[in-house]
Amino acid sequence: MKKTLVYIVRHGETFLNSVHRFIGSGTDHPLNDRGKAQAATLRGPMSEKKIDRIYSSPNRRTLMTAEQIRAGRDIEIIEAPGLREIYCGQWEGKNHDEIEALWPGQADLWQKEPEKLHMEDGETFREVQDRAIDAFSRIVKAESGNSIAIASHMLTIQLIMGRLLGIPIHDVWNQVRLENTSITTMEIYENGDFEVTDWANEDHLPAELKNSQVKIAGFVTKDFKPKYDLSSVMGKRHFDGFRID
Repeated sequence: MKKTLVYIVRHGETFLNSVHRFIGSGTDHPLNDRGKAQAATLRGPMSEKKIDRIYSSPNRRTLMTAEQIRAGRDIEIIEAPGLREIYCGQWEGKNHDEIEALWPGQADLWQKEPEKLHMEDGETFREVQDRAIDAFSRIVKAESGNSIAIASHMLTIQLIMGRLLGIPIHDVWNQVRLENTSITTMEIYENGDFEVTDWANEDHLPAELKNSQVKIAGFVTKDFKPKYDLSSVMGKRHFDGFRID
């Protein structure tokens, strides 16, 4: 039975990440200097892995990260719009306080009840999850038996994994957090079985390039404890969307 190996990588830091502003697919900032340094640390671990193709969200921050995953090799990078970040509409570039002033009570939904949120002119979390899991499944089936890397975004990755692991959108922020440039590894089989073999690995990052506090767009959380720990992520599961008939 064919096995597809998938490495899912979150992009490096951008300026808006660093100042806790909402940056979705409507804001195409490149990596900042710290983000470039984070992405550069991927060259070591990723250069040791056989990779047939790299798929990336079309944003500059993910494409710049994909270049470091490529690590100077002759590997095709394919833009996959379905892997882009949530479109934040009129929230793009704003911080928590600015959003609270314009739309009272809405900013807290992002963190506490995301399944109820529909940003002004933006996407819902469900819409993002549906198009992201569709894109991810199509890529996996097209690359059956190969080894691929995917460069995407924190929320998009969490929503994909939430669908695969049966975690409701309400708890999307309660999974083990994805550090910038963290690597999640999956083995996926053509009968639809899959296994997460490594989650949010950040061993390649030196301490000075890690975030000392959990950062979710617009929020800083000092005492974050995930509801779903690594034990709830690991192990073999099944997803019909991966099955090749």
